[in-house]
Amino acid sequence: MIDDDLLPYLPSLLETNSELLTNQDLQDLSNILAQLGNQSDDDAEETLNNFYIAHPRLRDELENLEEGNRAELKKVPPSQPNQSTRITNIFQELSQKVQEEIKRRQTKP
Repeated sequence: MIDDDLLPYLPSLLETNSELLTNQDLQDLSNILAQLGNQSDDDAEETLNNFYIAHPRLRDELENLEEGNRAELKKVPPSQPNQSTRITNIFQELSQKVQEEIKRRQTKP
């Protein structure tokens, strides 16, 4: 199971602040997401950590989102969803959002 606290905030960042990501950021993220499905959990975590190291501005923004939502999450009763399924869904959602943003930027005049 991949243990990454920032990963759940990537879709939100794309949805609300996509202007923070350069075209190269999006391409790098797209490439990484394609790799993650074929990696062990440990390798996937290392790949994500390397992405955050290479993109400190995005990492900082994701950390801000995480901190801002931490108080809100404490108000919600915890659930016990299947973590593996949840992570897989995040990968799928994020991959789709990244591809949509790349296409949107390519068709933008």
